[in-house]
Amino acid sequence: MSETIYGRITDEGLERLRARIGKGFTGRRPWRTEITRDAIYHLALAIGDLSPMYLDEEYAKKTRWGTLLAPPIIVQTMDTLRAVGHSGLPEGLPGVHSIWTGSYYEWERPPMLGDRIRADAYLKEVREKESTFGGGRAVYQTYEAKYYDQNGNYLGLRQDTWIRVERHKTAEKKKYGNIQLAHWSKEDIDRFCEEYRNEQRTAERYWEDVQIGEPTHTLIKGPLTPTAEIAFESYFGIYLVGNKVAAQLYEKHPALMIPNEQGVPEPPQRVHWDNAFTQRLLGLPGAYDLGPERCSWLIQGVTNWIGDNAFITKIDARYHRFNFMGDVTWVKGKVTDKYERNGKGYVRFALECINHRNEVTASADAEAELPKRG
Repeated sequence: MSETIYGRITDEGLERLRARIGKGFTGRRPWRTEITRDAIYHLALAIGDLSPMYLDEEYAKKTRWGTLLAPPIIVQTMDTLRAVGHSGLPEGLPGVHSIWTGSYYEWERPPMLGDRIRADAYLKEVREKESTFGGGRAVYQTYEAKYYDQNGNYLGLRQDTWIRVERHKTAEKKKYGNIQLAHWSKEDIDRFCEEYRNEQRTAERYWEDVQIGEPTHTLIKGPLTPTAEIAFESYFGIYLVGNKVAAQLYEKHPALMIPNEQGVPEPPQRVHWDNAFTQRLLGLPGAYDLGPERCSWLIQGVTNWIGDNAFITKIDARYHRFNFMGDVTWVKGKVTDKYERNGKGYVRFALECINHRNEVTASADAEAELPKRG
C-alpha cells in the first residue's frame, strides 16, 4: 500500500466504499447469538446498570414479562458489524481514524432471557463533508442491522454512524488540546459514591400519571477509567484479542494495526484506555470512551424512570464531544410529549449527558411504551 493512500481519504477509496452500500459481511461470526443469564449479568455490570430486571430472576417473574430482561443495547453484540478477528467498522479507507457520532435503536419488545437472535447487517450510507475536527475531508459512514428472534419475529434495528478523519490532520490541529484531564480528591470520590448510593429508579409508573415537562431521575456515571473502558469493550468483543488471534488479525489487516512503544502491532482501540497513545496518535488530551457506552447510559436514564412494566421503544443518540479519562457524567432528561398509538400509551423524552465541565457530551430523543391503568 503506497504512502499516499494509507491514512488518506481519496476519491478511489470512496468509490470502493460506496460500492459496498447495501452489502453484508459473509464469513463473519457474531460475538453472541443467545441471551443467557451470564450474558445479561455481564452486560449489566459492564454498563453499571444494576436493575433487578436484569439481576433478580424472582423479581422479574412478577412483572408483565415473567422473566429476566437484558439491557436493550445487548443486540449490538448479536450482529456482524463489529466481529472479532475482522477489521471492525467502519470499513475501507485504511489508516483513516473513525469516531462514533451517533446511534439509533428501535425495539419492538425488550430483549429477554432465552432469546436467540440473528441479524441482517450492511453498510447503509456514505456521505462526505468537510471536517471541523481535524480539517480537510471527512466521511460519514452509517451501518444498519435488523434483528429477528428465534421465531423469526422482527425484534428491532440499530444504526451507527462514524466520522472518518485523517489522523495527521487531527494531531496537527489539536482541537481539544487545551483541555486538562480531571483530577479528583478523596472528598470528591466520596461525594460521587454518595450519589451512586442515592441512585433512583421507579418500579411502577402508569402512562396516565406522566406530566409533560416532568424531569427524569438524574444518573451519575464515572469518573471514567481505563478499567471501566476495558470492562465495556470486553463485553462487545471486537479488537480485544491476543496471541494467534491477534497475529491473524495483523496478517489480514496490517494497515489496521499500530506499533506500540515496544514495536508490537496493536489495533487502534487503545484510544479508549491509553492516554499517552491517544495523545501521540490524535493530539487529544487523553483516551476517551465509546459512543455506545454513553448510549447505554442514556437508555438507563429512561429505564430507571419508566418502571418495570414499561419498555424503551427507540432512542436516537448524538455524540457531541469526547468523554475523557477522569470525566464525570450526569444523565438528565425530561418528558417532552405523551400520546397514544394503536391504543397504547407512549412517552417521549429529551436526554443529555453533561460532564463536570458543564458541557453536553451527548444528547438523545427517546420513546417508551408505558402501561395504562386498567
